[in-house]
Amino acid sequence: MLKSVNLSRSHDGDPLFTGFDLVLNDGDRVGIVGPNGAGKSTLLRVLAGELKPDTGAVTYGPSTRIGYVAQQMPDPEGTVGAFLIGGLGELAGVTAELRELERRLESQEDVLAEFAAVQERWTALEGWNAENRLAEIRQRLDISHLPDGLALTAVSGGEQARLLLARALLDEPDVLLLDEPTNHLDAEGMAWLQGWLTAYGGAVLTVSHDRAFLDAVVTRVLELDGIDTEVQDYPGGGYTAFREEKQRRWERLLLDFEAQEKDRRRWEADIERTKQYSIGVENAKGLGVAGPHLRRVARLVARKAKVRERRLRRQMESVKWIARPRTRPPLTLAFPADQADPGEVVLKARDLTVAAGPKVLLEHVDLEVRRGDRILITGRNGAGKTSLLNALASDDTAVLPQTTDGLRTKQSVMEFFRSRVPVYLDDAEKLLEGHQFGADQWDAQLRSLSAGELRRLLLAVLVNSPARVLLLDEPTNFLDLDALDVIEEALRRYKGTLLVVTHDRYFAEKTGFGRRWHVAGGAVIES
Repeated sequence: MLKSVNLSRSHDGDPLFTGFDLVLNDGDRVGIVGPNGAGKSTLLRVLAGELKPDTGAVTYGPSTRIGYVAQQMPDPEGTVGAFLIGGLGELAGVTAELRELERRLESQEDVLAEFAAVQERWTALEGWNAENRLAEIRQRLDISHLPDGLALTAVSGGEQARLLLARALLDEPDVLLLDEPTNHLDAEGMAWLQGWLTAYGGAVLTVSHDRAFLDAVVTRVLELDGIDTEVQDYPGGGYTAFREEKQRRWERLLLDFEAQEKDRRRWEADIERTKQYSIGVENAKGLGVAGPHLRRVARLVARKAKVRERRLRRQMESVKWIARPRTRPPLTLAFPADQADPGEVVLKARDLTVAAGPKVLLEHVDLEVRRGDRILITGRNGAGKTSLLNALASDDTAVLPQTTDGLRTKQSVMEFFRSRVPVYLDDAEKLLEGHQFGADQWDAQLRSLSAGELRRLLLAVLVNSPARVLLLDEPTNFLDLDALDVIEEALRRYKGTLLVVTHDRYFAEKTGFGRRWHVAGGAVIES
């Protein structure tokens, strides 16, 4: 259904991936993982036909429809209805043309032949069934309550994720290319998506860092590790199987490398001894009549040593020579400590009412947060969780927003960081390096960063702020697997006050929370 041969693609002259081959058949379930900025989304866009590869080609099976779901709305302008209808492919344009001709028929009979031709094409595309299909998908994805005229900018992150998926499904694709499909989805949405993908007959290729989702859905994992440009293949399971096999491969590679290094050192020591013997004989005095013979032998030994040295050098340069196993610099996160007395009320809301336009999300809510509280906030998409965090934010809190909307500007990484963390340049450089931003990225514009890199930059600002109350809205969105391990450990050790909105069950269990707020029906229910 989809085949790629020898794909490669670079970014700013640096290769992201090379020599990528892939065949997708009906029923295949493949996950793509790797660190932020390694090229996963770029690879997906190349496979979807949105980007051209530097080398290689992508081909599709006869009549194969490709459904591509991006991480975020490509253009948040427009309305819900117009966005969804755009997912009908050719039918969207034909339907619009048909409606225009119907209007013109009221006063112009000369468009009758054109109307008949367009109507015939509309019938061939089963346009009569489009409205039913659209209504069914909207209901199944729980977005039927969103009016067609609602602006996309007024839709929550979770509802945007559902709209993106709904638009892709409208065209009844044979291959689904999904980029972080569970970002912003609530627990019910993720359960529905996993169930739907299990029953889906086509092929699925998904970029995801949702560990539970990968375990539930995929049977093969491809890794872009950000070091080697060749994609690593891990068949035979989801996230758990991938992690175990990756560790086994690393250990084997390390053992092979250590054995190779031992052999190399032995070779080099033997070559050096041979050289020193030859030099010693050449420079020796009082050898008598045997001197000329011994010096000839010494020269032969020296030539042999040079030959062995050249052979060792060629072997080290050959592709068979095992390179030292490499890893990316570790991400460091140390959230600010809070040594003040526990139990003090640090946040309070009385008779809080929050609305989004005409819709009241929260009404007459009373809340109290004490120092050291760890609160997990749950609820359906659109219930008002993000609005609640925004209402509780103040000068004494540090907020990690759900999305990076509005950050994709020409401002550089260094400028952005120092505008929010007032430190000297040398200190800023050290802090950014600790968050995996090397010198080559300090002048990079924010708009050139991946969603995960932007997320990591926001975390760098957060952990270097003086605030002792953290408000985190979907903190695992867009982060790679290694970063997830780090943030879970950092938050588990954090002794301050923590309010977190998340639908990531794996993350919630690993981090640990003492209180739970559930947002529903305009109220905040503690359990």
